[in-house]
Amino acid sequence: MLNSIRVKSIDFVYAIHYLVDMQGYHKELKKRNLEASKEVSAILDTLSTSVSVKLFEDLRNIFKKYYLDSLVVNYAVKHPEAAPKELIYKLSEIGPDGFYDAYVKEAIKPLGMDEASVKSRIEEVLDNNTSQFIMNYTQLKKFKAESKNVFQNFIDTLNAFADIYDKIAHRVEEIYEREIKNFHDDMHDEDKFRNSFLMIQFDGATDMVKSIDVCVTIIPEFYLMYIVSEDHAKLTLVVGFGMRKYAYDQEATLAQEIFKALGDPTKLLMIQLAAKEPYCAKDFSDRFELSKATISHHISILISLKLFTLNLQEGKKMYYSTNKELIKRLFENFMNDLSK
Repeated sequence: MLNSIRVKSIDFVYAIHYLVDMQGYHKELKKRNLEASKEVSAILDTLSTSVSVKLFEDLRNIFKKYYLDSLVVNYAVKHPEAAPKELIYKLSEIGPDGFYDAYVKEAIKPLGMDEASVKSRIEEVLDNNTSQFIMNYTQLKKFKAESKNVFQNFIDTLNAFADIYDKIAHRVEEIYEREIKNFHDDMHDEDKFRNSFLMIQFDGATDMVKSIDVCVTIIPEFYLMYIVSEDHAKLTLVVGFGMRKYAYDQEATLAQEIFKALGDPTKLLMIQLAAKEPYCAKDFSDRFELSKATISHHISILISLKLFTLNLQEGKKMYYSTNKELIKRLFENFMNDLSK
């Protein structure tokens, strides 16, 4: 079952996220051979010229030094009905005394709150991602000592930016109202929709996910995030509106791109290894003696081609499995074409 939900505050959070690192934003798009839409670029330009130097530095401090956007995004998904100001009010209810614990629980998500569990979870997350979106353990220890003093500035800074964002929010909503119609049309064919956007396996199966809440975002426009319930029966899919065209354009040349990937020795060996057992990024990095960034680049390509699926059977660590059914179907179709 597919359900459409609107989470306005994710657009708000990512407006800040991109604003404080515009160079990184454009670099990432270029690496993926993507281009931001003129509408979204214009919105970000308007915000950029409306933010004072002091507010910009405060925003960069809370998002780039403390990585507090991870906390805000998780709160936004938990409260989809909340507009930015309402969300900030809910965040303010955490209070300075509960700020550190809230960050650990919402952004890091350790199995326990003891020091060993928190440290282990941080290492696990950072090992499996090239971009840092949570504090490392050293940063977290420093944040624990500073959190009470940081809290009020965190709330005040978000409120100050929300006043500016409110002036362009109608432009974001206009794009959303236009684009959500396309997603609603696509959602009528649930199997096709799942095949286009769902790349998660649970013990080798995707049908464990019975209910999917689809949250379409405008800022970011090229984005894909999964939030899975503990029993794996429900999933929140956060998807940028630009991913729709990207996914369908890719399907037209999928076979050609897959054969190209199979011709790369590193990718081919990664596919062979992950066909036997789930692998995480660190496993690949150790096996090939390649940097985490290089391995993650290969993984992102294999996931985009659906040759790799995310496999959560090993708890919360991010593992990858080979999509053997896709490869089998591809070669069967290829042989059938040769026989015609």
